[in-house]
Amino acid sequence: MSIDLRDKHILVISSVYPTTPDGNHGAFIRETVLQMRSLGIRFTIFAPAYEGSQTHSLDDIEVYRFRYFFKRFENLVRDGAPTKLQKQPLYILVALLYIVLGAWQLFWLCKKQKPDLIHVNWPFPHGLMAYPVNKLLGIPMLFSFHGAELLLAKKFSFVGAILRWQIPMAKSVTANSSFTQALIQKLYSGDVSVIPYGLTIEPKAPCVRNLEEDTKLLFVGRLDERKGLRYLLEALPLVLSKYPVRLRIVGKGILEQEIKQQCQELKLEKVIDFLGFVSKEELANEYASCNIFVLPAIVDSKGDTEGLGIVMIEALAHEKPVIASAVGGIVDVIQSGVTGLLVNEKDPEALSQSIIELIADPVRAEELGQRGLKDIQVRFGWSRLILLWQDMFTKALAKT
Repeated sequence: MSIDLRDKHILVISSVYPTTPDGNHGAFIRETVLQMRSLGIRFTIFAPAYEGSQTHSLDDIEVYRFRYFFKRFENLVRDGAPTKLQKQPLYILVALLYIVLGAWQLFWLCKKQKPDLIHVNWPFPHGLMAYPVNKLLGIPMLFSFHGAELLLAKKFSFVGAILRWQIPMAKSVTANSSFTQALIQKLYSGDVSVIPYGLTIEPKAPCVRNLEEDTKLLFVGRLDERKGLRYLLEALPLVLSKYPVRLRIVGKGILEQEIKQQCQELKLEKVIDFLGFVSKEELANEYASCNIFVLPAIVDSKGDTEGLGIVMIEALAHEKPVIASAVGGIVDVIQSGVTGLLVNEKDPEALSQSIIELIADPVRAEELGQRGLKDIQVRFGWSRLILLWQDMFTKALAKT
């Protein structure tokens, strides 16, 4: 049965979604929505409020912000809910109200708007939120997994039990990487399609390197445990013993003060720039002007790790050589020795050695970047991803 997606209404549930065009939180969800509008689909976004933020419009799309607690504590997902709950266990009450009040508001929104499909990102806990809508209003669900919820399922058996019960209710299921797909298949025997993220920024031409300047390393990501930034900082003195380098850090997070303290202890303040959150234009400039991009991700103490790693795709789109840890979905992006270098996690010596190798051999570094660009243009280009999402939406609606 062929389904015409034109004029279909899809409601997207996500724990993160930008409030402005330059917003970083959930930029990959927003970009997917914007790209899919080319098919004539109408979208509504259902996402949590952040400290009392109101429902608003972005890109002529309604972003419904559901309230779930007092303004001061309405920040459960800002640094990642598992991290927040680990550091502040009393947030369990906030998490419960997030689900209950979210489900209540979602039900009445769907009763009013009558979407054709609910696209559930992070099916735990959002699958629970969408369950009443699915059962009482008969609106089909598409589940998209990003990794974190499945790693929670490994740690907490009740999460796995909920997902085993709920996944078969979805009409279609997607994963952002083969790593995430494998985790889903431990809970569910049906079809799981891998659809990665696409670019969220417009790539710029790489800057011509000034050989008199220090080598510029770039890290982009939330400053939390699973990004592994502490291991890159430990690697820097080893690199600095051979070559002068400068590290640019884009992002903020719950470990920012600890990381800055580590910089002081290692006497790295003069070679590290903390840039915080930046605009898309500024981020593109950072990618274009860096010499090597580094993502030292780890499997953290909660069992969480990178589901994919969109920042590597963005770095490769700027023809930059990438050094990253061989964990999670990173291995879907980087072909070690071909489009970048992969090292063992939590290994500062291996990180430093890879950085030193690329500084010493700029021709090889350039070749890695060039091959990486060609690779991601094929595998992560929006022309391909739109067709994959079109197929998923069509299948989900055809099964209703």
